[in-house]
Formats: sequence, C-alpha cells, structure tokens
Amino acid sequence: MPKAFSYIRFSSAKQEAGDSLARQTRLSEEYASKHGLDLDTDLNLRDLGISAFDRSNLKKGALGHFLRLVEEKRIPVGSYLLVESLDRLSRDKVMDALSIFTDILRAGIVIVTLSDNQVYSYEKTNENWASLIVSIVIMSRANEESAMKSQRLRSAWDAKRRNLANKRLTARCPYWLKPAEGDVGFEFIPERVEVVKRIFQMSRDGVGSATIVKTFNQEGVPLFSEKVSGWQNSYVEKILQNPAVYGELHLQLQRDGEVTPLDIVPDYYPAIMTKEEWRIVADARAARRTRGGVSKGANLSNLFSGLLKCGYCGGSMHMGGYVETRRGKHKRSKYIACSPARRGLGCKFIQWEYTDFERLVLRFCKTVDFSRVLGVNQDVQADINNALVRVESIKQEILDVSARNESLLDALEKTGQGTAPQLILDRMKANESKLASLEIDKRQAEDDVIRLSNSQVDASVQQNLIVDLLKRLETLEGNDLHLLRIRLSEAIKRVIAKIDTFPGGRWYSEGEVEEYRRDLISAEAYDNDQIVDMCAKLDIEPNKKNRMLMIVFKNGEHRTVLSSGKVLDQKTAPPSEWDISTLFESLAFKVFKYE
Repeated sequence: MPKAFSYIRFSSAKQEAGDSLARQTRLSEEYASKHGLDLDTDLNLRDLGISAFDRSNLKKGALGHFLRLVEEKRIPVGSYLLVESLDRLSRDKVMDALSIFTDILRAGIVIVTLSDNQVYSYEKTNENWASLIVSIVIMSRANEESAMKSQRLRSAWDAKRRNLANKRLTARCPYWLKPAEGDVGFEFIPERVEVVKRIFQMSRDGVGSATIVKTFNQEGVPLFSEKVSGWQNSYVEKILQNPAVYGELHLQLQRDGEVTPLDIVPDYYPAIMTKEEWRIVADARAARRTRGGVSKGANLSNLFSGLLKCGYCGGSMHMGGYVETRRGKHKRSKYIACSPARRGLGCKFIQWEYTDFERLVLRFCKTVDFSRVLGVNQDVQADINNALVRVESIKQEILDVSARNESLLDALEKTGQGTAPQLILDRMKANESKLASLEIDKRQAEDDVIRLSNSQVDASVQQNLIVDLLKRLETLEGNDLHLLRIRLSEAIKRVIAKIDTFPGGRWYSEGEVEEYRRDLISAEAYDNDQIVDMCAKLDIEPNKKNRMLMIVFKNGEHRTVLSSGKVLDQKTAPPSEWDISTLFESLAFKVFKYE
C-alpha cells in the first residue's frame, strides 16, 4: 500500500481560528481512504501561520523538512504528497515555485491537489505537458495574489503613517502607557512611569539587571503584567533598550526569523526622557559590558573590580581571603594580590589588606579636585562640532533630493494618463533610494553627536556625587549599603581608567644602590654621612610601609598616592613613553631627596 503524506499550510491566525485546518485534514483523510493509501500520522507536515510567499515554509517550516527527507531518500519512491492546492506548496516567483514542484516529481513523489483532484507525477506530466502549463498558471496567480496583498498592506501602513495626526497606527503600546480617549495619542500610567524612571536611574548608577530584579521582587514592586510571576531580567532589559521611553516608534519587518528595520516614527509616544538621557544609560551599560560589571556579592566586596593592575608586572590584581582565629573567635580578612604571582608566574606575591587599600583610594577620591584633573577635552568638542556640521549638511542634501523628486513628480503628472516615461521613473526610484540612505546617515550623525556629548565627563558633578556617596557610606547597611556601593563603584569607574598597585613599594638591587651612591658622589653636594644616610633609605627588599599606587584617569592624567595618603604633585602630564621605571625615577627624586 503506497504511503501518503498530508501537507497542511496557511499563513494567518484568522485561518487557524476558522475551518482551514479541519478542512485540509478532512480532504486528505477522504482521498487516502478512497484510493487505498496509507496516510502517515507520524510525520507532522503542518505549517500553521507560516508564509509560502517569503519561502518561510521552505527555510524553517515542515515542507523544507519533508524535502530534505526526500533528498535523503527517507521518503519511499511512489509516495503521495497530498495538498489542498499548489499554492499551499509555494507562492514564490513562478520559476522558483516550478523548481520546487518539478524537484518533488523527479524524486518519484506524486503530488495530489485535493481541491480539484489533479494528480501530478513525473511520468504523467511528461506524457501530458498541458497539465504542467495549468500548474504554472496556478503558481503565477498565487504569486501575484501574495504580491498584491503585500503591496496593499504596505500601502495601508503608509496611509496610516500619513494620518498619524488624526489616528494612531495601533492601540498597542508599552505597559507604562495606555491609549488616550479617541483615536489619537497615548497617556502615561503614572505609577508605572515612576518604576521605569527608577530602572533607568539604577542602571545609570551601575546597578545590573539581576540586582534590579532582585530588589524589585524583594520590595514587592507591582508588576506591569499579570501573566508573569515576579520581575524578570529579560523584561528589565527590554525596558532599558526600548526607544519608546524617548518617544520613538521603530517599525520593523520580521520574516524568516530575521528582523529588518523599516522606519522610525519620532514623537509617536509621550517621552519619559530625552534621547540624550537614554543614551547616557545605554553608554554606561555598554561600558560595563566591555570592562565587566561589579560583583553581585552581599556587600560588593571589591569597589574597584576591573581597575586593579599589578604595578610590577602589569597583571591583574585579584581578591583573596583568609580566616584568623584568636581566642576562639574567627575573623575573616580580605586582601588583593598579583594574580600571576599567586599562580607562580614570576612576580612577587605581596598581599595588601583590602580594607586598608579601599580606605586609601576613597580618601584620595574624597580630596582630589576632579575638575582640575579631568579638565575639558577639546578634541571631543571639535568632534562634536564636526558631527553637528555633518548633520546639517545631510539635512540640506535631503531637502535638495526631495525638491528634485517633487519636480520629477510634477513632470510626471504633466504627461497625462499615458505611459509614464521610464527615464522619469528611474530617476525618481534612484532619488527614493538616495533619500533612504541619507536618512540612515542623518540618524548615525545625530547618534554621534549624542555619544560624543555624553563622553564628556562633567567633573564637578562626578566629584559631588562621589563625595556625597562617601559621606553616606558609613550610615547604611543591608541592601541599601549594597546598592550604594554599586553606585560608588560605577561613579569611580566613570573617571578612573586603572589603578597600578605597588604593595611592596619600590626596592632596589645592590647594583642600583651602588649606582645611586655614585650619582650622589658625582653631584659633589653631599658629604659622606649624608650619602650613607640617603642610600640607607633605599629598600633592598619589599617594604609594605612604602607601598603606593598610581591612579590613571580616563583622560590620561595620573596621580601617585603613597601609603601615608600623600599625593605626589604632578602638575604636568607624563611623557608619552611614561612607564613604571619613569615613575620610580620620579619617586627616587621626590621621596629620597635629602633634606
């Protein structure tokens, strides 16, 4: 008994709600029973709600799976493929649809169209080629119908776009909005808007999505939807990425699992924030992905994660811990140390008690004048000006191309009802393509202006923020302390690029001490006792009392901080070849100069 496979497809949800599935299933069962075919029930050949116009049923649907089985000869030759009509197989262009049709026949599979009881096989089609012509006509009509439907949908959306001032595109909107009365606009849901603002503020402060979710769930912040049980990371991420918060609607086309941007409608939704404010948060999140976020531990153990480097070898400084037991009491301590040294890769393993290290850095952050250190980046301002000029240039070009198109349209209208001159049509098409490209360029240039503007750190704001957070650091506990330490860590990372640490200070070999002694003698400025005293100040072994660190800011400025808290006065920028040896030469002069 020959095997029969029933292929069922429709492309819209309305058809699924109707009798399309039941009808196609019934027709297959009746045909198989009437003609003595064994109807397969294991292979589920159903493409429900999947288009054949864009080849989705071939690329990711059941028909594509069936054709692969045919190629692999896992479908017996002589089997039947039952379809309601040929347009269920394909609505592609005629030659492409015909190729699918003939490939199935060449593989020895018989195609039956149930709506008209036509049977197509390789042998019969060769003998009666007129049936092939009929099938081509059917395929052509199916493609034309789908193309016309697609064009009508695009035209309908275009008409809706042109009528935005009088009617919404759709009533669908983000959960913090609701459709306004009538057909125009949307309104805020105030309590949800406050939640969205809080999400953005927490993200800007350096709080990750997981911590936001945990905080909201612990506090019982009301959900936006009853379909979920608790706040989810994915939804917080969607809110942070949604352009609707600054009022834009992004129209997209989704086909074959791929999303293609179509257009952007500005000022479609009421905005919670400006695009510039949204970009600040987006840039901060991108920076955290690049350099790594902060620890999710209970109290954020390391405020400087991702910033700490070993001053001796350049490797990363990692945190470790140990437990001290005194009089039956256990005390946990944390330290930072060179990771390569801990793994036996040659550097010196010298621990620096983390609480002492943190206190030293925060003391520096509290007293440093960020405004003087960071200054204003003139290069960035020049880049901003160039980007603004580019925006205006593109806008003018858009006006020029649009004006040319209007002239062509006037010329086209003057030709009357006859056939439009192909030259005019070609030029209009080229102009439309140019306008689409210019719009993309304009959005990119505008984004560059925003990005560059946000890259300029407002030094006074950062300093005030850090100082304010430091004042509150000792007054909080629990989750409040955790969130504050996250904010503090993020504020520090906005202005500091890295911290080179020297937990053992600077020590000298015998040869270096001898060279230093000879330099002092040749200076002819010191007597022997002074020279002995000065050389005695040079450590020949690591000395934690002389430990220090070098803080490098985002703009390349640097400060060296001694363990005493003293900051070396470095008013001029370091030379381009600045390295650790240069630092130590500077320290040898500043720290060990005889007084």
